[in-house]
Amino acid sequence: MRSTIQNRHNIINRRGQRAGYTAFILLSFLLLLSGCAADPMTVNEVLQAMPGLLQEPPTGIQMLESNASPLPTNEAQPSEAQTSEASAETADVTTVENVDVAPADETVDESLDESAVISPTVTVKNRSVNVRSGPGLDFSVLFGARQGDAFETLGSSEDGAWWQICCVPGPNDEADNPTQKAWISNRVVDANEAAVELGVLRPLFPDDLSAAWDVTYQCGSERCAVAECSAQVAASVRNAADPRWLEIDRIVTWDENCGEDSSWLHQVDRTDGTERYPNSTGLFFFNYWVGAKPGPINSNYTLGESEIASWCGEPQTAEVEEEGGWTSAYEGVTCYDERTGMLVAMKYTKRWLFTGEFEGETYDKAYFGDFEVYDVVLTETNVELDITDGN
Repeated sequence: MRSTIQNRHNIINRRGQRAGYTAFILLSFLLLLSGCAADPMTVNEVLQAMPGLLQEPPTGIQMLESNASPLPTNEAQPSEAQTSEASAETADVTTVENVDVAPADETVDESLDESAVISPTVTVKNRSVNVRSGPGLDFSVLFGARQGDAFETLGSSEDGAWWQICCVPGPNDEADNPTQKAWISNRVVDANEAAVELGVLRPLFPDDLSAAWDVTYQCGSERCAVAECSAQVAASVRNAADPRWLEIDRIVTWDENCGEDSSWLHQVDRTDGTERYPNSTGLFFFNYWVGAKPGPINSNYTLGESEIASWCGEPQTAEVEEEGGWTSAYEGVTCYDERTGMLVAMKYTKRWLFTGEFEGETYDKAYFGDFEVYDVVLTETNVELDITDGN
């Protein structure tokens, strides 16, 4: 048995190495106690045994009553654009949902004519034009628009020669639900009065962007090598030379070597806050920048003496297959500043599930109670966030 455990220990990586080993020890322990008749808890049973994780949002987040929705057990750990008729580069952009909250007494002023509310819009006046990934002919073509096509605009470039519009079809979009922001030349469109009033679209981030998050780690097993731990995540600009993309280093440092330090490079669009290369891991807790106005404001985040208008998304899940029959299962909630889409708080739980045979018993993603919890909170930044008075 000792050699079997050691073999499992040698093939599990990173922090999952320690926790996968822990889960295997627990599996063996339970089997020995029960004469190989261990009956693992279901995930629901374990969640119910962890009060506070299911009900509590990430640290510092206060859900607003008008949009409040239940949040799950979750925690976060830092982890990872030629001519006028040309080429191709794409970038995903999160859909912005506008939600109108009815007054508390549910009365509506019928004197307000909704048709009188005019959205800032530009309308194509040429027969066919290119829509580009950035404000200039050097940026790649994303879409071909035709005369009469109208787009909502978010503002103009600093020189007034281009409009940022929303939206054109992105690579993963459904045909009737385009979500990708793009740019179109002022020379080929007519802008309505509401668009003209928008003015210049200012960059979301300064060239010397800096931000810091604190990470709190807890292990829910008596056999963990470390029951509690903490880390710091620091973001700073590596390269600000590109007119569109801001290169940002995000470095994770664990206290007293209790975790594995790591470094990640992000390239973030200066004007809409989206990443150049969307996260390929499928792991939600790597998403530190998701784009301006990621969703309807449903929460406030307390940063020092300020309240930051934020959006907390629905609970997310992910699974990663590990060696030796183990699966790392993640569940968490992430919250972002409404203005920039930068992460303000995150919370997720990681659990280890075992599939395979052991001592004559067959298991299918059996959960034996081992879990880790990560809580990530923004502590300081020079980025202009959406500060509210809390009302």
